[in-house]
Amino acid sequence: MRKNNLFFENQFIDFKSLLLEIGERYLLEKGSIVTNNVEPLYLYYVEEGIFRLSVNHIEGVSKTICFHGGGSICPYSLSRPIDGKFHIDVDFFSITAITDIQTIRIRPKDFYQALMENPNLSITMLDYVIMHSNLFMHESITLSYDSAFVKTCNIVYIYTRSLNKAGINLTQTEIGEIIGESRLEVARSLKKLRDQGIIKTSRSGIEILNPELLKLNCNPDFVY
Repeated sequence: MRKNNLFFENQFIDFKSLLLEIGERYLLEKGSIVTNNVEPLYLYYVEEGIFRLSVNHIEGVSKTICFHGGGSICPYSLSRPIDGKFHIDVDFFSITAITDIQTIRIRPKDFYQALMENPNLSITMLDYVIMHSNLFMHESITLSYDSAFVKTCNIVYIYTRSLNKAGINLTQTEIGEIIGESRLEVARSLKKLRDQGIIKTSRSGIEILNPELLKLNCNPDFVY
């Protein structure tokens, strides 16, 4: 079974040629938001670049839930009609391009037709939705029971494996936003990791010096 992950990639890479047949290449600029429910609506297959999926509280607080890289599709809520209409059904979600993104954009009705005609694509989308659902449920448990140190280890593991390699350099405040902790708690946890010789930090990012020891400090559901 696939581990929980904050970074989704390559789930739909085998269907790229099919998606290109029913869609068109389109460049999304950094900062673009694809969950505004503004017509025309599109699903976006990521060829290169990264989306961030966040949840937004009514008081203006935002929390990053996960990231989507090459081979992923956003927003998946447009993959089927609800009451005969395609719309983004979770208004408090926000999916934002945090880099320029080369995409294949697809009209929802064309993607839905492809799902109906291609059982393998349908199963892949079902698995994709289930992985997100599992992550959301696990997120609630992690926020309630994992310590700030364990949550910092989780994001350092994912960050160095995926995000930093893609040129994303998170600040301590941004890491805190992702894991639901203050910048001070993140700073304390990173210092502990440095003192144990597990990581080295610099302006260019975080370097793992002892990956096995880092994994031992992570929630096992997030490492693989």
